[in-house]
Amino acid sequence: MQEVSLEFKGLKQGLYAVYKGPTNFEDFLGALEAKLESAGSFFEGAYLAGVYGIELDDIEEDILAETLQNRYCIKMKRPLSSKESPSRPEANGDRVTKFVYSTLRSGQRVSYEGNVVVLGDVNAGAEVEAGGSIVVMGALRGSARAGVPDNHDASVSAILLQPIQLRIGEIAVRWPDEKTYSSEPEMAYIEQGRMYVRPIYDRK
Repeated sequence: MQEVSLEFKGLKQGLYAVYKGPTNFEDFLGALEAKLESAGSFFEGAYLAGVYGIELDDIEEDILAETLQNRYCIKMKRPLSSKESPSRPEANGDRVTKFVYSTLRSGQRVSYEGNVVVLGDVNAGAEVEAGGSIVVMGALRGSARAGVPDNHDASVSAILLQPIQLRIGEIAVRWPDEKTYSSEPEMAYIEQGRMYVRPIYDRK
C-alpha cells in the first residue's frame, strides 16, 4: 500500500500543500483534512496558493475551495499552482520537512536542509536553521535562519513571532524590543530585497 503524506510549505505567495501518495482526489483530500485537523486553528485565515504532487480538475478545485473555506476558514487561489514544487529543496519524499516534537530550550540548535516545523516553542538562546521555511507552532523567542544560504522564497511563521534575531537568505534583522506583538500568527518573508511581517491570514 502506497504511503500517504502531506506537508505545508509557507512561502510569501501563501501556503503550498506538498502531497505524496495515490493520485486520486479522495486520498489527497483526506490527507489534507487530517493535517489541518491536527494543526487546530493555526492555519485559520491562511491562503492556499498551490498543490504539488497531484493535479486537480475544475470540479475537484471547487470541492477543495468549498471545504477549505467552510470548514477551516482558508482561502484558496484559483486556479491552483500545481506544475512544480514552489521552492527548493525538491519535494521528493521525507527530505522536504523535519518535524521537531518538543520545545527547544536555550543552547539547543536544529539545522536541516529542508523545511523545519517545531511543534512547541523556540526559547531565547535556542536556534533553528533551515534551507527552506520555518514554522513554529508556538512562540519563537530564539533565533531563526530560513532559506540558507540564499533562498528568498523561504519564510518564518510562528503563533507568536518574537525572535531575538531573524534571517531569511542573507537578509537579517534584530527584532526591536519596542515592537508591538500581534495576538495572531505572523509570517516573515522577503519581497524586493526587504523583510516584511504580516499576519498569516492577510492574503489577497
